[in-house]
Amino acid sequence: MTYQVTKLTCALIALSVCSPVRAQQRAQLNCQGAMGDVPSVLAGVRIYSPYNSLGDGYVKFAGQVSAGGIQGRIMYEGYTATAPFSGVITTPQGVLRIGVLDNTGGEFIIYEGTPKLGAPQTLGRFVCRWE
Repeated sequence: MTYQVTKLTCALIALSVCSPVRAQQRAQLNCQGAMGDVPSVLAGVRIYSPYNSLGDGYVKFAGQVSAGGIQGRIMYEGYTATAPFSGVITTPQGVLRIGVLDNTGGEFIIYEGTPKLGAPQTLGRFVCRWE
């Protein structure tokens, strides 16, 4: 009996050491920056779900953005390997398609999300506190 328990314990330890951790990572982002030339704030929850040992994963974000007295909801998602992430900002004035790079050199960058030739137009830049 002792031999079987020891064998089982060794097998469980080997599995836990050799298996990659696949837990979701949740972060609260609180950001300050600008949309255009207007001081702005952005806050929300980012969920990262890894899918391989290289650090690639799937990101989902939902939050609020406020710029120049206009408030809206911001949502985006996508795979890290194919960033920028696709999303939308929804305000009472309408819906704006966006592309987001949420951790580029410490910056959260919002781009125009409609496909076109040439580089995308930067709509906003933020510095975020990740909690």
